Amino acid sequence: MKKIVRLALIVAALAAVVLQKPGEEDFASWMEETYEIQCLDETCDVFQLESGAEQVVLQSVQGGYSPGIFVSRVHKTYRNQEDPSYHLELKASGFLGDFSLNEETMRGMFKR
Repeated sequence: MKKIVRLALIVAALAAVVLQKPGEEDFASWMEETYEIQCLDETCDVFQLESGAEQVVLQSVQGGYSPGIFVSRVHKTYRNQEDPSYHLELKASGFLGDFSLNEETMRGMFKR
């Protein structure tokens, strides 16, 4: 009987961790909280930022989202099509409902 209870607890704990894994919508929220941007779609493949009096739109030109079993990984490169001085490349990992930045290259943007 004790083995069944232990097994049930282990399964419940693993299920809780898997259910807490952040998704693409969570990534979009994290982007808006981390950078001074506004996502224009639910997965934040396109976003805008304010640069002085103008609004600049950046879009994802490469990268992807990898929804692992326990950890989500994101590697994306964003560029402005008209002005190459706006650029963001990032690698982030998501675990237990939150993302953390692993690597970042940024030009023409600001963090909050």
